[in-house]
Amino acid sequence: SMAITMGHAQGPGYKKVLVSDPHNLPTSFSVGPRNDPIEDWSSTFRQIAERMQKLQEKQEAFVLNPAIGPEGLSGSSRMKGGSATKILLETLLLAAHKTVDRGIAASQRCLLEILRTFERAHQVTYSQSTKIAALMKQASSSLEKKGRVYLVGWQTLGIIAIMDGVECIHTFGADFQDVRGFLIGDHSDMFNQKAELINQGPQFCFSQEDFLTSILPSLTEIDTVVFVFTLDDNLTEVQTLVEQVKEKTANIQALAHSTVGQSLPVNPLKKLFPSIISIMWPLLFFEYEGNFIQKFQHELSTKWILNTVSTGAHVLLGKILQNHMLDLRIRNSKLFWRALAMLQRFSGQPKARCIETLLQVIHFPQPLSDDIRASPISVHIQTAHEKEQVIPIALLSLLFRCSILEAHAHLAAAPSVCEAVRSALTGPGASAARTLGSTRAALL
Repeated sequence: SMAITMGHAQGPGYKKVLVSDPHNLPTSFSVGPRNDPIEDWSSTFRQIAERMQKLQEKQEAFVLNPAIGPEGLSGSSRMKGGSATKILLETLLLAAHKTVDRGIAASQRCLLEILRTFERAHQVTYSQSTKIAALMKQASSSLEKKGRVYLVGWQTLGIIAIMDGVECIHTFGADFQDVRGFLIGDHSDMFNQKAELINQGPQFCFSQEDFLTSILPSLTEIDTVVFVFTLDDNLTEVQTLVEQVKEKTANIQALAHSTVGQSLPVNPLKKLFPSIISIMWPLLFFEYEGNFIQKFQHELSTKWILNTVSTGAHVLLGKILQNHMLDLRIRNSKLFWRALAMLQRFSGQPKARCIETLLQVIHFPQPLSDDIRASPISVHIQTAHEKEQVIPIALLSLLFRCSILEAHAHLAAAPSVCEAVRSALTGPGASAARTLGSTRAALL
């Protein structure tokens, strides 16, 4: 069996299995195992990973840490960490699948050949950098005008689109409607289980039916819709949906995957799009692995492009200071401790003062009592996860040594979160900012 963590505070079930009987969990993928305290648990995840490393020495467990350098955005393990994990998982599981099916152990050469197909995927994908950058600017323009970005994908590419949209909520403090993914051509009815998903609220609407009934009628000219498909998908279905969307907005783009020898029909589908990111894949000569690898390449390439577009769009919106996401929502313990670290870093003030201010903002307008201060982290998270701009307001309060209401006013008067904080760090009257030393110098 296998466990996967991307650096967040893992659920109790995950930790319980890992600690109580690690022999039942011989493989753990971990990107940045954290050393933060875990509520109602005696160990941190890093301590658990260290125990597994000792078991690894006796070949009773395996720990894979696909760390490939720091993320472009601090803590955003959905990016390089997520891609590396996907590559490793698919390489290992495909080799294992072949071993079981053919009865032949996978050789080191076989694993290396599979890994090299992902390297080629990187080269093919980023040969389209100019068009990707244009799509990123278009997405940012829609969000800046209070419009929406919809990622409409066919088959498993729709799942990649859904994941990208959902990740924006935690990563950038985005509303669930800002960037949304939808799965088209879902013949398994993955997202059409009304009782299980739809009844939980509109944020769980991901299906083709949801897009047609809830999104299409309300599309506006400031919205952007990205269609993600392969030339093996039902192009008539693609064309029909594009024509419907184009009646509402001209801001449509296509991300189309094809294989050498395939081409998008010139009439009429190709003419419907003002711009197409066309990813042309070479033929694969793998007797067994070919069909799997082609799907893996399409998915990873789509992930890279959509991650770039949604991340870059939020950077252009002023959500990022240096490489820190100042405007994220505090929805779990990992993000609580990250918020505290950012307050300490940018304000230069003691941990105790930063905790006090953070809790004041989280529970505002309720005054902080000793009972609230002594509450478990989960209580603060429960209150914080529905509030916007907690971190920038707390930081401005620390930098200006002002009340929460005054910090609100400073933020409201600025063109963006980033500009508000940068002004506080560098402008006159920011006495706290002058104590930042190297942090302040780096901003200048």
